Amino acid sequence: MLIKVPYKTIRIFPSEVRGKYAFMKDVVVVIRTQNRILYVDCSHDHLANYKPPPFLSGYIFEYEIIEGGEYCECIAKTLQEELKPLFKNQKICDKSDITVVIER
Repeated sequence: MLIKVPYKTIRIFPSEVRGKYAFMKDVVVVIRTQNRILYVDCSHDHLANYKPPPFLSGYIFEYEIIEGGEYCECIAKTLQEELKPLFKNQKICDKSDITVVIER
């Protein structure tokens, strides 16, 4: 199966997650500093309930949010391969029958 996803992101700080962003579900969360991608993750629950991994507590970071829908884990895996974050997420998509293309 082939999925095409436009690379449209919303950049917010974790303290700004309220209002319409708090209720977003099934999103890809790219955690980044000003000049480095730190981590790529997927949030199936409300974004207000998302907690970044504890090893990122020493960094000041912001979220880049991409709406992923049903296949947000596969989109997160493709983004991880393209962006090459500092920390790899081993828990995202292991389905090999889904191909994701990120349109920039």
